[in-house]
Amino acid sequence: MNTTVVVGGGCSGALTTIHLSGPGDRVVLVDPSPADTLGRGAAYRTTDPTHLLNSRAAAMSALADAPEDFLDWCRDQGLPIGSADFAPRRVFGDYLHDRLRRVDFEHVRGVATRLEAGPRSLSVVLRGGQVVPADQVVLALGHGAPAGPLAITSAVRTHPYYVGNPWTPGALDRVPGDVPVLLIGTGLTALDVAMSLSERGRRAPLHAVSRRGLLPQPHLETQPKATGSFAHDGSDAGGLLRAVRRYAASEPDWRCAVDTLRPQLDRLWWQLSVDARRRFLQHLAAYWEVHRHRMAPTVAARVAALRDSGALFTHAAAIHSIRRGERGFVVTLRSKHKDESWPVGAIVNCTGPGGAATSTLGRALLDDGLARRDPTGTGLDVDGQGRLVDRDGAASDRILAIGPTRRGAWWETTAVPEIRAQAAALAVRIRAAAPARVPVAA
Repeated sequence: MNTTVVVGGGCSGALTTIHLSGPGDRVVLVDPSPADTLGRGAAYRTTDPTHLLNSRAAAMSALADAPEDFLDWCRDQGLPIGSADFAPRRVFGDYLHDRLRRVDFEHVRGVATRLEAGPRSLSVVLRGGQVVPADQVVLALGHGAPAGPLAITSAVRTHPYYVGNPWTPGALDRVPGDVPVLLIGTGLTALDVAMSLSERGRRAPLHAVSRRGLLPQPHLETQPKATGSFAHDGSDAGGLLRAVRRYAASEPDWRCAVDTLRPQLDRLWWQLSVDARRRFLQHLAAYWEVHRHRMAPTVAARVAALRDSGALFTHAAAIHSIRRGERGFVVTLRSKHKDESWPVGAIVNCTGPGGAATSTLGRALLDDGLARRDPTGTGLDVDGQGRLVDRDGAASDRILAIGPTRRGAWWETTAVPEIRAQAAALAVRIRAAAPARVPVAA
């Protein structure tokens, strides 16, 4: 029997396991989480009702061949969630977990620390020494922990009022409500944290800081459909940017243009030169992200209310330094016009997730030569089929990646619709490569 080991039990791992499981297929899911939390990952483990999906429910099916499965599940649960609604993330976590528990797989609780790959053997090594043999391994490592800026020294990191990862259960409980708080970042994570903290009866403001001070753009309540298609070929980032701007200007709203681009983004990314990709990451990625990853209309309204009331401020500045003060920290911000220092009582790192290359397993894969970094240095290198590329540039038929683990070599690889499609394609590939099953004579 062919054995596929899926490393990671979050959204990517759950979608992979769901699509791989079937008669005659053995799937082993390696993850340290308890069985009752599998499928949720960091994003969908939240219980805060203000944390909503940033895609409409119609796009969130776990099954490639049943696009309305999430909506059907919500209906069966008696939840009033329609196709255009932005469901609570905890509801989607419940859905993924429920769909996962309905398929056959083996759960091995443990932390994967390295892979052992020989000419005829492959296995996953867990912390403590347990070895899980495999015919194929799918790396569904999800998002890594936030890295944080260089200003986060060990003195800051060890302070009781510094929160390095806001998605750690209970992490925000130690943030005082009567002192100003610095949120490092102005993206979706920062907005989630701002809403969670503001629900706790705060009596002091929140200050969200990023280099450009950009907030995610809002979704429309009702979005028009695109009227035209987009076509572009070229290896220059500037040419692509101009083509995208022309296309967006020709559409009823820029949002429908951005969404129409999604299925083409990886093709557009691959045809860019490596230098163009690097320049995009340095100069344009932040602007693209706030238009691509938008906030639900109700979230946008809540954020606007927080800003209007003085509960939340945003700043476009670089964090020059952070030092411990009498009651917390003294932060120095450097903007185009001036440097400014002010005290805060707590700091929450909201810079967003790190990459797979910085995880324990990712570092081991690089050290052992089973992987290399993608040309931009963002993450692990994979080919167009999701196969891991080793130190010598060879793509492995036995070690595959999915979801955020592909980020860097791929660009549009972190949202459910794309991960769902990747999982279905991997299932087809793995089954096609499995040895033919010979029936046993009676």
